[in-house]
Amino acid sequence: MRSSPVTVLIVFLFTGSWAAPVQASSWSGLRSNAMRCLQAGQNAACQTAILQAESLAQRATARNAFPCQTLLLGLQADLIMQQLGDGRGEKAIAAVATTGRGCAGL
Repeated sequence: MRSSPVTVLIVFLFTGSWAAPVQASSWSGLRSNAMRCLQAGQNAACQTAILQAESLAQRATARNAFPCQTLLLGLQADLIMQQLGDGRGEKAIAAVATTGRGCAGL
């Protein structure tokens, strides 16, 4: 029986087997990795950006910045879809800029 990419992703998310812990992230680091992921299809950059977005989403939650948290969750979804080979192209790239504006000062 073959596992689907989504099943594998869910297992990684729940077991913590995905990657080493990410330090507190900055927007500039996330933006850089997200763009490398979305424009060049670099899977390592996608993985790092997903973890950085999660770190920032947790920071947004702690500050009750729920609109920013929502944007970061959407960006994470775009990055995961890119990894799975079903990215949204220019719409995902535009979402990076939108997230940056919506999370200014985080």
